[in-house]
Amino acid sequence: MGIDVPNLDDRDYEAYLEQAKKLIPAYSEEWTDFNPHDPGITILEVLAWVTETHTYQLDQITDAHREKYLQLMGYHRRLQEPATAPVVLSPPSSAAGERLPAGSRLLVTDGTDERYRFETDHDLVLTDASLARLVTADRNGVTDNSQENNTDGMFYRPFGNPVERGDELYLGFDGDPFAAGRSLTLVANYHDENLPAPTPADPGDPDFEPTVSLQWAYRPPGADGWRPLTVAEDRTTTLYEGGAIELFAPDDAPRMDDGAPFDVTDSAHVWIRCRVERAGYEIPPQLDAIEPNTVAASHRVHVGDETLSQVSGLGEPTALNGQTYELEHTPVFSAEIRVDGAPFVEVADFDASGPTDPHYRLDRETGRVTFGDGEQGRVPPADATVTADYVYGGGEDGCVSPDAVWQFESPGTTLDGGTLLGDLDVAAAGAATGGRDRETITGAVERLRRDLRSPDRGVTITDYETLAARTPGVRVGQTNVVVDGETVTVVVVPYAPPDVPRPTPSEGFLGTVEQYVTERATLGDRVTVTGPTYVGLDVTVSGQAHPRYTDDGYEADVRATLDSLVHPLVAGGWPFGRSLSTADIAERVADLDGIDYVSDVDITAHGGTTRDDTIAIGPRELFAVVDVTTELSMAAGDGGR
Repeated sequence: MGIDVPNLDDRDYEAYLEQAKKLIPAYSEEWTDFNPHDPGITILEVLAWVTETHTYQLDQITDAHREKYLQLMGYHRRLQEPATAPVVLSPPSSAAGERLPAGSRLLVTDGTDERYRFETDHDLVLTDASLARLVTADRNGVTDNSQENNTDGMFYRPFGNPVERGDELYLGFDGDPFAAGRSLTLVANYHDENLPAPTPADPGDPDFEPTVSLQWAYRPPGADGWRPLTVAEDRTTTLYEGGAIELFAPDDAPRMDDGAPFDVTDSAHVWIRCRVERAGYEIPPQLDAIEPNTVAASHRVHVGDETLSQVSGLGEPTALNGQTYELEHTPVFSAEIRVDGAPFVEVADFDASGPTDPHYRLDRETGRVTFGDGEQGRVPPADATVTADYVYGGGEDGCVSPDAVWQFESPGTTLDGGTLLGDLDVAAAGAATGGRDRETITGAVERLRRDLRSPDRGVTITDYETLAARTPGVRVGQTNVVVDGETVTVVVVPYAPPDVPRPTPSEGFLGTVEQYVTERATLGDRVTVTGPTYVGLDVTVSGQAHPRYTDDGYEADVRATLDSLVHPLVAGGWPFGRSLSTADIAERVADLDGIDYVSDVDITAHGGTTRDDTIAIGPRELFAVVDVTTELSMAAGDGGR
């Protein structure tokens, strides 16, 4: 039930003046002239006008009220997001093995007088070796994806589809990437344009920890075997997303005798291998490119130990209540404030602050830092030195075009090996994307309203389904809930592209969903999260077809149609527990352009319950096509088959 908001502005000027005139006799019997020429009436007219003005202001709900309401509901406006761009460096050969540290600043111009500051997101170990070949080896054989890796607008799956244990990715360099040092940085650009975005995570939500494991190895020039590589940093979460991977080649790494499915002894290439040691990808990794000498740069800058100036209309710093200082750059992501070296703590307001509490408020748009008044929050001394470490930037303005000009802010700075930053040629591999302005108050209120309409606790079956579907950090495609007493079983299907016929969650995926749902379950409910069981189908279709199709065309089209029919995520998705009949298949196949008619459909199910021409499955089961056979004749006069 909502709270009725009172209307404070329910009387106008005339009503206030008339009420005041009626009260005059109660206070003064001598005052009998109520005409406008009377000085007392003139004063009442002024007071009625002032009262109406104040009442109007009291009745207005301002942005400050709305932001306070959000705070009371446990919500805050989401901060701005920084735009990010892949930046390619072309180092001289003498710079190979040197490290460009994270936080290196870049200046970007994009056809205007405005210059944007970016910072590198991670360390980058430079190399003079180029990636010349990229080869995938899976159960289907060997596939050269070198062209896809070097062509904009194309993507590939580095371990094929589906991904199984032992699938491999080979990277062939035109020189030894470890010749000048023991480390190498590779950046993987993940292709996610055809994937839904996972639910954003809030503070305290569980992190997704994948159970997939990869093994990296290196074949030194002239060596007779592979040497294991150590992963010093992996920002891709084992290729679940894009990011940087830093590989380290120990000098004392043991020799590995396993070979390769193609000739890797060619002296023209030095090879690095990535092998799937433990499979379990819900979505086969798909990449736009893997590249060396590439670093991600974001539209944000860290500032350290900046001395702040007090904002005062008196011209000099004061010890008055509510002292305000100002940061030089805005908008602000975060800040750490110190007063005479002592750290203060940021608070949303001073409502719960005591007289000696070292608290401050931060306005991220204006960069203003406000201290307390001595009753709520400590007042710094007038001569205090206020310093700040903070991060600023972000917003849509940082989404610069691919034609923008990039350069290092301090070209005279040297790397660890003595190379000047100015000696590194810099170019963006594409436009900067992902920049968003800070959420508006109206947007935050609308988000709050949407969330209030969504369940936050598992009470009903629909609640549990909704909670599982919106687990942060993962992509959930379909859910079903089975209740047995106090045991709640949540069956989840991870999102997967249509060419993945049996989307199956990994242990890490299930663990993330289970933790999120369990934290919101009704007291006493025992929650278990599991993946679906697939009932395999062997299907034989008989009938008549048009002659323009080849033998392979019949089965390929029928197979694609049946995969689409029973896929749990295509065209709304085949639901849990729904039966499948031969009539369903016959109707769908008959709709194909190359099919004249379907005379018979035979199904052999590996599971479920077969009754007459229908296969029934349980609430935890789905279908998957195993094998398709077509027995199709040609229409009369077409030569038969």
